This record gives sequence, C-alpha cells and structure tokens, in this order.
Amino acid sequence: MTYVSQKLFIKFGTDGVRGVIDRDFNERLVAVLTEATIRYWSRRYGLRKILVGYDVRRKSQQYANIAASVALEHGLDTVLVSRPTPTPVVAWYGSHFGFDLVIQITASHNPPIYNGFKVITKQGAPTPDDDTGNIEKLYDEEWQDIERSVLNIVVKDVPTVDPKPEYVDHVVNDALGMFKPRSKLRVLVDPLFGTSIGYTSEVLSRLGMYVVEVHNYYDPGFGGRNPNPEPENIYDTIQEVVGGKYDIGIAHDCDADRIGAVDPKHGYLSPNNIITIIIEHLAKRRIIKRGITKSTSTTHIVDLIASRYGLRVYEVPVGFKHAVRYMINGDADVAGEESSGLAYSWHVPDKDGIYTAALLATIASEYGSLTYVFDEIIKEYGGTFYRRIDLQFSGGKEFVRKNERVLMEKLRDLGIIKRVITIDGIKVVFDDNSWILIRGSGTEPVIRIYAEAGSRDRLERIINNAVSIINSLR
Repeated sequence: MTYVSQKLFIKFGTDGVRGVIDRDFNERLVAVLTEATIRYWSRRYGLRKILVGYDVRRKSQQYANIAASVALEHGLDTVLVSRPTPTPVVAWYGSHFGFDLVIQITASHNPPIYNGFKVITKQGAPTPDDDTGNIEKLYDEEWQDIERSVLNIVVKDVPTVDPKPEYVDHVVNDALGMFKPRSKLRVLVDPLFGTSIGYTSEVLSRLGMYVVEVHNYYDPGFGGRNPNPEPENIYDTIQEVVGGKYDIGIAHDCDADRIGAVDPKHGYLSPNNIITIIIEHLAKRRIIKRGITKSTSTTHIVDLIASRYGLRVYEVPVGFKHAVRYMINGDADVAGEESSGLAYSWHVPDKDGIYTAALLATIASEYGSLTYVFDEIIKEYGGTFYRRIDLQFSGGKEFVRKNERVLMEKLRDLGIIKRVITIDGIKVVFDDNSWILIRGSGTEPVIRIYAEAGSRDRLERIINNAVSIINSLR
C-alpha cells in the first residue's frame, strides 16, 4: 500500500480522531496515526503488547488490519479482534489481559459516513489530553520520517482473539454480585446493527430475562439511521415497549459505549434518566463510597443524590477522558455523562453501555419493574425537563470562547445568575436551579446547547433565547 508523502493535519478531539471516510479519514491517516502513537507510547511508557479492535463501519476492518500491520513492523506482540467488537469490550479485555495499549477503529455514535481512531490506555481508559497532544507534536516534528515508515506498508496476517466469552462472564458475575434479579422481565434489545449484537442479549438472558434482539445483523449503513440510541433512531423499539409487548427496551450506539432505554409508562429514558437510577441504587447499597464524576452537561439530579448519601461530585468537561483521573486516583467510583451513560472504576474507567444495561435490568428485576424504579426517583428527587439541541456551526469552540462575555451578559435576561461555570464552553446556573450550557463540539461542526429546568415552559424559554442569542452573534 503506497501513500503520497505530504504532511497531514492531525487533531485529537473529545474522543479520538474522526472524519468522513475516504475524505478526512483514510488508510494513510490510520497508518500515520498508528506509527506516531506507537513511537510516542514506546518512548514514554514502554510498549510490548497491543490489541487492535474495530466496529462495523465501512472499511473499519481494513483500517484495523493496517494499524495491526504497522504494529507488527515494530516487532510488537499484536492481536486483532476476530470480528466487530464493542469499544468497552476491547478496553476491558486489554486492561484485564495485560495489553500495554489498545487501538480501536470506531466513530462511535457518529453518522455512517464517519470513522475514527481511538487510543485506549492499559487501564482501559481514554487517552488523556497530554498524551494525545504529545502524539500530535511528535507527528509535527517527525512527520517526514513517519511518512517514509508507512509509505509501503504491507498488510499482514495478524493473530486474532474473541474477547466475548470472558467479558460476558465478568459482566454477569458483577451484576449478580450487586443486585438480585427476581422477576423474569421481557426485554427488547436493539443493537442498532452495531457491535453489541449478541452481547447485551446474552448477558441479560444469563441474568434470567426473556430477551428478544432486533436489528441484529452488521450493517455499515445502520438501516438508514444514525447509530445513536436516541428516540428518532429507535422509534420502532419504543413503539413495541410502550405498546406493552415488553417490560424494558435497551438500545446501544455502534460501538456500545452508549445506552438508551425504554419503559412502558415513561417511554424513552435518556442516559440522564439511566444515570440517576444507577447512581441512586449503587449509592443506596454503599457500592459508591467516595465520589461521583459528572460531565458539566449532566442532570443536576446527580448532585441531589450525592448530597443525600454524603458523596462528593466532581464536575468535568464533556468527554470521559476528563473523568478518568478522578476514577484512577480513587476519588470517584462512578462517572456519568448525559449523552453517553456511565463508567465504573471497578470495571473500566470509560463508559460501557452493556455493563450499564446489565445493572439497569437487574435493578428493575429486583424491584419488579423499571416503571416502579423510575417512579421512585421522581418521587424522591422531583421531575425535571432536559433538552439538548445542536446548531450546525463551523468553529464552534472558538466562537463560544470569543463570545463568552457577551453570551453571559445576554443570558442574564433569563433570570438571576447563581453560578457561572467555564470548564467547557459557558454554563449558567440560575437561582431557580435551572441551567444552560453552550459549548462547541469536539467531534462535529456544531454548537451544542443543553438546558434543564423544573417546567417545560421554562426549559423552552431558555433554549429559544439561547438560539436567538447565538444567531444574532453569527
């Protein structure tokens, strides 16, 4: 495989490097990223053993073979997964079986035209900004030699492994160690044509549930949907559960680090809702003993739960890599993010939708239904209304940074400001405990607006005003 030697622009976003297949993301980029990552990792940490995984997207397996072949050129003990595999599975397997580094080819929840390159540490954690920044720097300094090294890379046969058996055993044992399923709930599992096919369904079956799995064949086009477990992409799963055929619906994104759920009474449950259920029941049983990390975009009900059980909350920017240090150094047991779900320090310090599905289903089974469990959360902490919208916007991060002061001043028209948080964009908390966050995405050309309020009218007013403010500043 031959490439034209020309310097590339390499930039790690919130969760790796992503781009449009054959436009921004191609074979040459994968080879260069792998070479730069291996050089950096070998010098900084030492590198002997590497695991390479991939999702179901177009060219993912081809890209993974290229990454593994570059690793073999360095004489590394290199293993490739035998089929499309969830990101949390390769993260757990890599950390559990002594790999020094994991490379995962995935664009996670992004639309089908995207693919990506993710670097995972030996702890199973996303790579910190310092390390990804140094990989970028190394490429800038050595790009000509790096390009020469991968110029005529030959794709080779690589030993393979299927991490599924060990991973599934681990998840089932953990779930049964924390909760005791009593009811044989009817569960509809929707992998959305992605890597979780056969994973969540087997876990829940072994936990005693009656399970039906839909959309259970690999499709790089994801059935014409975006591979993200949000209502517009799992409408048929929602209809089946709300119609009474099932007690729970579980859905995942392409690489299964995210989760969405459906309840017959409440309909779609967002990751925010799932986070509050899981954290409440882990905290109640003192499984969470130290603290909770939450992204700044996550529901403030987490803070109420933490206060009730005497736990500290660490608020961090969006992206699980920011929660990692609190989990690894022992300050936090669990991390939650509104768009993704949860991570657990005793499992791997990165989000895992399959593991969370196992906990959610066993909690619901122990109490008889998911409806009862969520009703209890609302009764104890009150109901809130939450919404996120995305505005197409090139250079969103820079726009928010440049207009931070103006945005804050204009937001004062919405109420008395109690607190301003600027760790990721600008977040304003009002005296009625409603709040709004405006931030540029790290993976897509959009500005994201998040808000939470005690009433739907208040929520809509906050959102609509924010959109008007941003449009006036374009």
